Amino acid sequence: MHADAARSGPRADKTLVDQEVPFRADELFFSRTDTRGVIRAFNPVFARVGGYSAEELVGAPHKLVRHPDMPKGVFWLMWEGLKRGHSVGAYVKNRAKDGRFYWVFAVVSPVDGGYLSVRLKPTSALFTTVKEVYARALERERERSLAPEQSAAAIEADLIDAGFANYGVFQIEALRREHASREAARKRAVTPALAASGHLFDVKREIEQELRVLCVNLKEAELITTNMKIQACKLKSDRGPINEIAKNYEMMMRDIRNHPRVIQTLRDDQGTWDVADEAKSVFMIAVADLMEEMVTFFTQEAERENHLGATAEMEVVAGLRDRYRIEADRAMQDGYRAVRQLSADAEMIRRMVTGLAMVRVVLRVEAGILRERLSGLQSILGQLDRFHDEVSAALERVQDAVTSLMRDRSLAA
Repeated sequence: MHADAARSGPRADKTLVDQEVPFRADELFFSRTDTRGVIRAFNPVFARVGGYSAEELVGAPHKLVRHPDMPKGVFWLMWEGLKRGHSVGAYVKNRAKDGRFYWVFAVVSPVDGGYLSVRLKPTSALFTTVKEVYARALERERERSLAPEQSAAAIEADLIDAGFANYGVFQIEALRREHASREAARKRAVTPALAASGHLFDVKREIEQELRVLCVNLKEAELITTNMKIQACKLKSDRGPINEIAKNYEMMMRDIRNHPRVIQTLRDDQGTWDVADEAKSVFMIAVADLMEEMVTFFTQEAERENHLGATAEMEVVAGLRDRYRIEADRAMQDGYRAVRQLSADAEMIRRMVTGLAMVRVVLRVEAGILRERLSGLQSILGQLDRFHDEVSAALERVQDAVTSLMRDRSLAA
């Protein structure tokens, strides 16, 4: 079959549609297309697993291997990211020429004149979750006739429900897990750079989660001042001191809530591709590692099978690898700076909360004086004590995490 015939799509053997094409976890796929998605280059693994000859692949659209079980929303997300200049990672189910299927985790990067994709065999536990998300997405597309963009939004919502901030964060975590699973299967440790970047990613996420809980507690503490005012009303003519304490506490709470760190932490309007620097670093280092291995793997393939043009293609891959390493290092440095800023913000919040604690002392004195006339103040003091204890503990955990991270960094330097 020539390329023109291949473009019209091969006739699959219906008896094979539920069978998976086997390939090894240590094998990597490579392909390069032009801006329209037309295949310009590939490695022997791609041809072998797909069951196509070189003549059938060169000049054919990459959708030649698209499987009908793939939700259109996934491809919308991929192309949207690529149009923005991002490298994009996604789980993809492909169809071989004979109708069988195979899954890959693909990382697609913009290059001069088109796009370059490196793909590996998915083996992590996350892969099972993704297949369930895709099945629901495909069902929605078929039953509701969703447009690709609508389907993409629903897929991202499912991933957010699964614990990922957005698709950008999901693809990073997916690549990280697939890379780690693949290395573990081959009894290889992840590279020191990726381990350090992953540690930074985990610690910063831990810090941000602590700060988010802290900020939510600050917001909920507004009820304490409301309760103070309610108790003050019961005193009638003697309400002045308690009202004044409530007013001071409310003003100081407002200053804390309006702190830029608190406002930023409570934001829920993250876009699809909003990703922090340390997360970008994880993604870029993992991709650079794959590119490094792709160069070696494809070079060995080319030598065995006399694959023409391999040297030129590997120069493109090597160029991407070098670019990713530079960008990853820059992002990692920015990530460490962001952690130091988080530490400074947490310390500022600590100082402001210390001021609140002084108001609590004054309230405790008034509660002692009014013990018989206003027993409800004891309940408010209990609320204040719990609130301050929780905030202090959260800030302590933040500082411990920062200290540990910086110590590990200095030891690794």
